[in-house]
Formats: sequence, structure tokens, C-alpha cells
Amino acid sequence: MATLDPNRDWKTLLSFLPRDYEQLAVEHKQVRLQWANAKITCADELLRLIFVHVGADLPLRQTVVVVAKGGGPKLSAVRLHLKLRASLPYLQALITRMTSVVPGADERWSGYELVATDATTVSGPGSEGVDARIHTVIRLHDLAILHTQITDVSGGETLKRFAWSKGQLILADRGYSTAPGIAWAVHQGADVLVRVNRGALPLFEADGDGDRDRDRDDSDPDLDIDVLEWCRTLPGHRAHERVAQVEHRDGRIKRRINGRLIGFRLPDAEAEEARERVLREHGAKTTSDQLEAASYVILFTTAPAQRMSAARCVEAYRLRWQIELQFKRWKSICHFDRLPNYTDDTIRAWLSAKVLLGLILDRMSSRSASSELSPPVRFAVRGAKPREQRFGARVGSRRAADRQATVEAHHDSLAGHRRRDSANEAV
Repeated sequence: MATLDPNRDWKTLLSFLPRDYEQLAVEHKQVRLQWANAKITCADELLRLIFVHVGADLPLRQTVVVVAKGGGPKLSAVRLHLKLRASLPYLQALITRMTSVVPGADERWSGYELVATDATTVSGPGSEGVDARIHTVIRLHDLAILHTQITDVSGGETLKRFAWSKGQLILADRGYSTAPGIAWAVHQGADVLVRVNRGALPLFEADGDGDRDRDRDDSDPDLDIDVLEWCRTLPGHRAHERVAQVEHRDGRIKRRINGRLIGFRLPDAEAEEARERVLREHGAKTTSDQLEAASYVILFTTAPAQRMSAARCVEAYRLRWQIELQFKRWKSICHFDRLPNYTDDTIRAWLSAKVLLGLILDRMSSRSASSELSPPVRFAVRGAKPREQRFGARVGSRRAADRQATVEAHHDSLAGHRRRDSANEAV
């Protein structure tokens, strides 16, 4: 039977972090050795406290007790809270390092590297609205995380949030269907494949100019496309396309980006399901145009037709669902829904630590040696007594509850009192 060694396994976990994680802690002033009474003297101690608090979903007081009894630094719950808030830039730097050092893609679609972007909302217990958003970009052939950013509720969905690379084809839903975001991605050499939001992305007839992006002035005629009217003419259920342009403003200058409008009619059963979703989402405010539009899938892409046919674009867009599955995995494994009910900067730091742990889990599961853990290995904790020598389950769970109550009531010697302990500690 395999043995679970806390020190060995902690070093294994740290091995998945960037090699310069200790230097980053110094650069972000998380380790201040100039303070004689500093409780945290290295990045390992800081990360152990944060990971135990966030990864095990333990309250602050329990965290400081568990870490202290395990040989870690002794500090108060208030000091840990302050350290977590102050660690936000450091945690974000670690996430940036882990998502930027990713091997190049080997599998391509017509020469493209397919990437998908989306955002998910997070709400804490008892919250009446959204507390934070996690914005992410994944590469679809290996599900590698390329970018991740945590914002408050005001951080909207936009392609302008991230930097893009030449040769990428970005898959995104209606929330990213805006002219400024598409222009941002195209000007960096990427192409886009987005689902059309009729209210946010005006499309125009091609003006005969073959340039990818050309300047216009207000005297040019505006021949906008009625997307819904065009969809009514689509026969059957196969993909159809037409040339279209997206217009955006660069200062006082209008510019248009060439692309294609792709659409197809859903089968009757799928169209009925789509209309039911629209009714659930909008209720009595649902319009007849919204119900009719639900019967179609309408996409806009800047990918040239000679590289990606309309049917191929539809197949590629269906892969966007993988980023939704990534969010479901993270929320299931990392428990984003247990968001602490604190200030915005604490929430962002807490979520950053959760995402960092999620990235570590992704790296651990992608190792070739991970196959050794299937079927799961039964671990024996070093020094633990055989099962028959332990107390019954009821007695053990009752004692665990008593220990938690002791910690939360400040009766544990290591839990301390927040005012008394925090008075003489350095951040």
C-alpha cells in the first residue's frame, strides 16, 4: 500500500509551480525578512497557509491551527486574512507564469490553432448576485489553459481582455460578438469565429474592397444586413454563407473588416428546445424576433473561405463547449461556490488561489505518470494506527466537531484572539 508523506507530497505539489515562484514572492514583497518578528519567512510557508485555507475550504482560525500544529508558522487568523489580501499580485503572477509557459500546438484545423474563450460567474453563499468573474482562454487540442483572469462583477466579456497570436482561430459566444473586440483580435493577426449577437454586431454588405481592413468616411453608404431576413431564405439544414463586413471606429475613422456570415436552420426538435430556453431566459419580455432567431445558428468569422468552409466552421464552433466543461470541472473540484463573504480584494485573492490550484491539478492530470492513479491508490498515512485500533466513526467525527468548536471559540491555544495576536505581528 502506498504511503502518504506530507512533506514529500508538499514538495511534489510545489514542483508544478513555476521555477521562480520563490523569487516572485520576493519581488512582490510577500517575504519581508527585515522584520525581526516576521512570522512568514519564505514562499513555501505563505503558500502552505493559503493552500490549506483555500484548498481545504477551512475557516481562517482552523487554518492557522492546522498549519501551526503541522510545524508551520504561528500567526493569528486576522494576520492570515491580511496576508491573503496582500498576496493577490503574487498569485496573479504565478497564474500568468503557469499559463504562458505552454508547449506549442501540434494539431491544427486548416493551419489554425483553435482556442476558445469564455467567462463564468462566481457567487458566494447567500449572495443575491454575481460576486466575481473568471475569464479564461483554452487551447482545444490539448485543453491547455492559455490565459486566466479574475475580475469583479464589472469585468465584462470582451476579446480585448487578452493578447492573441497570429494563426489562432478564436471561438466565442454572443457575449464577445462586438466590433471593437473583433478588431482587437484581427489586428493582432488572429481570426475569430463568434456567434452573432444581432443587437451588438451590425453587419454590412461587402463594398467590393478586397482589403482585410480599410478606412472609410461618413460619406460611404451603409448597407446593413438584415440577418433574420437572410436566415428566412436558407433552405434545408445545411450551412450557408455570404460575404459580410464588421464596422468599427478608430478615433474618427470608420474601418471595416471583411468576413463571412454563416447560418443554418436547426431541425424542428432542436429549434423547439432553443425557443423554450429563450422563453425561460426572457419570460414575458420575449419578442417574436427572438423566438424566430432561436431557430437558427448564426456565426461570423474572419477566416478565409479557402481555409475554412462554412461546414468546417460549424464543426469547429461546436468544440467551444469544451471551455464550458472546463468551468464545470473547476467548480466541481475546486468548490468556487464556497466563496468567502469578504471584501472584493479578498474574493479576488481567494479565487486566484483556487484557480492556481486548479491549474496545478490540470498539470498533475496531464502527466503520463498519472495513469498510475487509475484505479485509485489506497494511501496509508505514515504513523497511523490500524483501522481496528482506532475509535469508531461516531466517536472520531464527534471529536473532530469538538476540535472545530474549540478553535472557533478561541479556546485553542494556537487560535489566539484576533486583537491580542495581531498587535505585535508584521505583515
